Amino acid sequence: MPRIHTNGPGKDYVVKPFERLAQGAFQIQLAAPYFTRHDLVLAAAKAGKTVRLLIGLNAATSPAAVSAVVDVPNLQVRFLTDRFHAKVYLFDGVALLGSSNLTDGGLIQNREAVVSLDREEDFEAVEEVRALFVELWEAADVLTREKARDFRLAHERVKRSGPAPDAMIEAAVGRAHPPNVHVASLVRNRERMFLEGLRRTVYEEYRPAFTEVDGLLDGAGFRRSELAGIGSLNETNRFLNWVRLSHVQGDAAWRAAPVLPPVERRSRILALGAEWATTSDSKVYDGYVDTVQTVRRVFGSREVIDGSGREDLTEGLMALHAFYEQLRFVKGGAANLPAAFWTANANDVRKVQRGLGNLLYGSGDFVERLHDALYDPALKLGYFGLFCALELFGTVRPELCSPVNGRMAKALRYLGYAVHAT
Repeated sequence: MPRIHTNGPGKDYVVKPFERLAQGAFQIQLAAPYFTRHDLVLAAAKAGKTVRLLIGLNAATSPAAVSAVVDVPNLQVRFLTDRFHAKVYLFDGVALLGSSNLTDGGLIQNREAVVSLDREEDFEAVEEVRALFVELWEAADVLTREKARDFRLAHERVKRSGPAPDAMIEAAVGRAHPPNVHVASLVRNRERMFLEGLRRTVYEEYRPAFTEVDGLLDGAGFRRSELAGIGSLNETNRFLNWVRLSHVQGDAAWRAAPVLPPVERRSRILALGAEWATTSDSKVYDGYVDTVQTVRRVFGSREVIDGSGREDLTEGLMALHAFYEQLRFVKGGAANLPAAFWTANANDVRKVQRGLGNLLYGSGDFVERLHDALYDPALKLGYFGLFCALELFGTVRPELCSPVNGRMAKALRYLGYAVHAT
């Protein structure tokens, strides 16, 4: 392969080594301030590559391209808004480094200068490039549906208003800068760091993993007739519950499970899916469908929540597995859990309504509302932790967040996903 690529008269287009290296790689890490060629990234993710994409949200990046790469299996996307000019493309142990953005101009049309680091003596240089990517990646924010929408709307305003377009975009999506030599640039607000950590857990771990499992089961027709009507994602919740109870005996089983390459992971999921679809012991308890309907009835809208009394709210919460598991912290078992919950929350029905209503139907980013449900004194509820919130939200609004609880997370870890399970 030529060492230097310039999009010159000799047709040494940068896109040629990019496509060839992407086709043969397992792990792909891409960083580009300007981004329009989402097709190249989607092709790699669809082919089963594990892809990390870091882009700039600015006037030169395409809103359509940004929207196209949100919530795609095998693809994690983060963004920066300023002071980001590095163009870094890593394909396993090979790097392309130079001036080309992920655009038609950078890959085909403009005269560029990109060097291929693919020789044995390039090993240390490639590792330095990889370290740079990691540094930029850790400084970036997670691209969510909400952020992609805010970027699109800001981009439309920029076209109409003119001056300082990147400043307008940053005001819309939030400031995300890489660190530089100034000490102040290394300091991130503690709450913002926590929020980003929560976003990464939800949007880069749980949701992509759950979505992939759901798609594999759906594509193979591994479904159970007794669960018809609750939606595929809630049915996938039951598959993961079965995996945990039938194949992951004790914590050692999931803790020791290796993170698997996509091909091996999918093979394991399909084998277990075939077994689950035909087993006589599905671990779906009698009345499970009724509990899903109970949760959706009690928490189906903000108006319904605000109109629900203590008895109805208790019934809805007790239908959640993650909430029911709180009984391990309560003397006397399940019979005493409702009383312990209401005591911990000062018997304040309005506070419970407000906290759950904001989590499910409040304005803004779901993860920010999740953070508030866990840490804001005005909205935080006793005996209602992270997995309670995720399971409740996923049961009622699975299109926005999959119904995950601790049991599901351990099953995903066992299946080979790199997810937090505690």
